Amino acid sequence: MRRLFSIKILGLVAVVCALAYLLFGYLNPEKGLDNLEPKERLNMKKNIVVLGVDERAEEHDVGRSDTLFVVMFDTNKKAASLLSIPRDTRVPIQGHGWDKINHAYAYGGRELTQKTVEELLGLKINNYVMVDFNGFQGLVDAIGGVDIDVENDMYYYDDWDGFKIDLKKGRQHLDGKTAIQYVRYRDEEGDIGRIRRQQHFLLAVYDKITSANMLLHIPGLAQQLTSMVKTDLPLSDMVDLGRALHAMVKSQGLAMATVPGTPKYIDGISYWLPDITDLREQMVKMQGAEMTERYRSAAELMEKQYQEAVAKAEGGDDSGENKEAVKEEKEQQQSKEKKDRKKLKQAKENSEKKQAAKDEKGKKADKAASEVKRDGTVVRLVNCSGSKTAGAEALARLRDAGFTVINGGSGELLAETTVISTTNNGAVVGRLSNVPFKHRLRISRDGAADCDGVVMLGADYK
Repeated sequence: MRRLFSIKILGLVAVVCALAYLLFGYLNPEKGLDNLEPKERLNMKKNIVVLGVDERAEEHDVGRSDTLFVVMFDTNKKAASLLSIPRDTRVPIQGHGWDKINHAYAYGGRELTQKTVEELLGLKINNYVMVDFNGFQGLVDAIGGVDIDVENDMYYYDDWDGFKIDLKKGRQHLDGKTAIQYVRYRDEEGDIGRIRRQQHFLLAVYDKITSANMLLHIPGLAQQLTSMVKTDLPLSDMVDLGRALHAMVKSQGLAMATVPGTPKYIDGISYWLPDITDLREQMVKMQGAEMTERYRSAAELMEKQYQEAVAKAEGGDDSGENKEAVKEEKEQQQSKEKKDRKKLKQAKENSEKKQAAKDEKGKKADKAASEVKRDGTVVRLVNCSGSKTAGAEALARLRDAGFTVINGGSGELLAETTVISTTNNGAVVGRLSNVPFKHRLRISRDGAADCDGVVMLGADYK
């Protein structure tokens, strides 16, 4: 009887263990799109993920990782290299579908970002370093700022969060406030140009820290600097890494790379689409490993699933897609529309005052001069060309062509002028195809849109 009872207990334990194993596997999937288990990811070096986060505590916004790179440190050879990951890199984020990699932080903080980076690179991340933009400004100010050659005039104003960039070309001394402008500025190269500036800035910071007059002050600054960053790196590892970086930069320079890929717009949102097979070959090289057939086939499987997901999204199936990106785009658009309505209201009031001051003859002349045959097609014009005069010129040309135009203000730089029809009505699409300047036309249906189409004026506008 006792033996039978023991067998039942053992059976019950076995069932519970089996259920626990299955439940854990269901709720905590270990394999990524490449079908690799965590233990199969490359781990030849100490890999450290570094996050620059734009936290907005006053808005109760956890923020996003606008700067993201991985430092790979060979503890035996005392050598290091750096891989930058564009913030717009399109990746699958566990529990949130496909989205930009910088949104992983908004969904699940540093932990989810680290997991997402591991699955993208096929790499084991050992440690992290994290600094928010306030901490970044404090770090730069703590070392007395840096001297850097600003490549071009840089001007940008973000209506959404009131962030302004205004830098002039040439050699300049940047403090914390101006340094954050330099590393966040996006030109016609988008994320890739910004990454190049961030890498340039890192070397400038290195030059400042290792200068003779600065070395005397480093011990006193150490406590202040460490209070501005969050990390799980032991102090001994930080010292070793610092020495290795110093030796490398002095002798041969720091090896820097960027995730290979191409820029692409999907449903009006800009992404960086990584080339997975090229990326995984790059990881093998940077880790000092050997390309195995298992790792190669995993990369090919992952790239195939990436391509299928992109084709699905481009085909109009956006279920579970772009949640945070769409939210961000809508918030920015709503903010711009609110300001546009205020400007339009003010402009209307000013116009009515001017009109009231004119005599009857002047009114008739103005009316005759401004009358243009309209067909009811309404477009919203967003100036993404980077030129202040191009927007006004394009607006006038659209009105002369018979369109009713809503001024959508300015947006981030866009290389190619794009016209987006918010309906698949043939007559409207045909009318939009006659926009009076070179453009690319596509359809993105939106039943709630307040216009028939959106004209996004690019840098190629003529």
